[in-house]
Amino acid sequence: MIPYLSDRKKLSALYKKLEVYEAKVTFRLSHFRGVAHESASGELASSELKVLQDYVATLKAEIKALEAKLGPKV
Repeated sequence: MIPYLSDRKKLSALYKKLEVYEAKVTFRLSHFRGVAHESASGELASSELKVLQDYVATLKAEIKALEAKLGPKV
């Protein structure tokens, strides 16, 4: 059985995930030198970076939706 998380706890968990994945994106970007022509490792690094960036965007959208659901902070 999956434990139920309250919206506040879920929001807190999403913020923690966002912090971790934004750090991963920053690290990858600092070591990314672009895609060399016909380089499998460069293409793989580029694909991994795009996946991480998309995941961060998804987390941000989910956080925004959850914050809207919870209402303004007091």
